[in-house]
Amino acid sequence: MIRKLISITLLLLTIIPCLRAQRKEISQARSYIKSGKDLDKAEKLLRGVMEKDSASREDPRVHVYLLQSIEKQYAEGNEKLYLKQKYDTTALFALTKKMFDVAETLDSIDALPDAKGRVRTKYRTKNAEMLNKCRPNLFFGGMFHIRKGNDENAFSMFDTYINCASHPMFESYNYLTTDKKLAEAAYWATFAASRLDSAALVLRHAEMAEADTSKLRFLLMYEAMAYNKTGEMEKYEATLRRGFDIFPLFSFYFPHLIDLYNANGELEKAQELCDTALAITPENILFLYAKSNLLLSLGKNDDCIEVTRRIIELNDSIAEPYYNVGMAYLNKIVSLDKMGKRQDKAKIKTLYKEAMPYLEKYRELAPDEKKKWAPALYRVYLNLNMGKQFDDIDKILGNEKP
Repeated sequence: MIRKLISITLLLLTIIPCLRAQRKEISQARSYIKSGKDLDKAEKLLRGVMEKDSASREDPRVHVYLLQSIEKQYAEGNEKLYLKQKYDTTALFALTKKMFDVAETLDSIDALPDAKGRVRTKYRTKNAEMLNKCRPNLFFGGMFHIRKGNDENAFSMFDTYINCASHPMFESYNYLTTDKKLAEAAYWATFAASRLDSAALVLRHAEMAEADTSKLRFLLMYEAMAYNKTGEMEKYEATLRRGFDIFPLFSFYFPHLIDLYNANGELEKAQELCDTALAITPENILFLYAKSNLLLSLGKNDDCIEVTRRIIELNDSIAEPYYNVGMAYLNKIVSLDKMGKRQDKAKIKTLYKEAMPYLEKYRELAPDEKKKWAPALYRVYLNLNMGKQFDDIDKILGNEKP
C-alpha cells in the first residue's frame, strides 16, 4: 500500500510540472495571438503542446487558439498582397490549407455528442463562414502549384477544395450544386495525381472531373493509365474503348487499345477496331499500319500488301511499311511450300524479286534494324543467286553472332 502511494505521489510530481508548463505555453501563445505579434511562434507553441499531450489534442479550446493564430497570419499576408507589399504567395496558400485542416479537426471534436448523446456544435457556423471566404484560395493555390510543377502541393490544395463539398461543416453552402469550379478542380487534381504516378489519387476525383467535358479526352487517358497500373484490365479496356469512341483521332486510345487486343490474342476485336477507325479516316497512316500488321499476323498476305502499299503512297519515308510488304511476299513463298508447290520455281523467284526492293528500302531507312532486314535479305539473295549481295549480308550476320 505504501509503495503504491509512493508511486502515485511520484507520478503526480512528474505530471503536475508538465501540466504547468503546458498551461504556460498555451498562455504565452494566447498572448501572442492577442497582441497580433509573433503569430508563427504562437502556432509553434500550440502544435508543440498538442504533440506532447493527448488531452490537449482533444481540447477544442487549444484548436480554437491554433486556428486563430493561423487565421491572423493569413489576414496579415492577405493584406500585404492587397497593398502590393512584398510577401510570399506560396506562404499564403499554405496558410489557407492549414486553416482548413485545423478547422476540420476542430469540427470533428466539436461535433462529438455530449453525455446525453446530444450534438451541439459551438464553432461550426462561425468557422464555416470564415473559411467559405478563403476557400477560393485553395483553388488558386492549386493552380499556382500546377504551374510551378509542385504536383503534391497542387493535389493537396484541390483535394481539400473538393472535400469541402461533402464536409458537414459546409452543408449549408451546398457546394455540390452551386460551385461551378468543382469539376475543374477535380480535373486538375487528377492531372496532378497522374504526374505523381499515383493510381489511387488519379481515381479519387476522376468521376467528378468527367463533368468538365472540355478536358475529357485527357481525363480518360489518366483513368485508363491508372486502371492499367492497378491491374483492373476490364476497366482499362472499357476506358480505352470509351475514349476511342468519343475521340477516335486522339493519339492515345487507338494505339493502346490495339496493343491490348494483340497482346490478348483478340484479333477479331483488333480487326473491328481497325475497320471502325478506317471508316472514320480512310487515309490515316496509324490506322492503316495497324491494319497492315494485323493482316500480316493473320497470314492475309495479299490484303496486307494492298493496305501497306497505300501507306507508302501516302508517305514513302516511313520504314516499317516496307518491311511488312517484303515479309508478306516471303510469307507467300512459305505458303507455297506448305501447299507442296515448291516446284513452281518461276513464281517463287518472282515473289523473291518482288520482296527485294521493299526489304532493301527498309534497310536503307532503318539501318539499325539488322535483326529484321538481314535474315530476310539473306533469304532473298541466296535464292536469287546474288553472290556479292549475299556475301555482304553473310558477313553482317556473321558479325552479329556471339
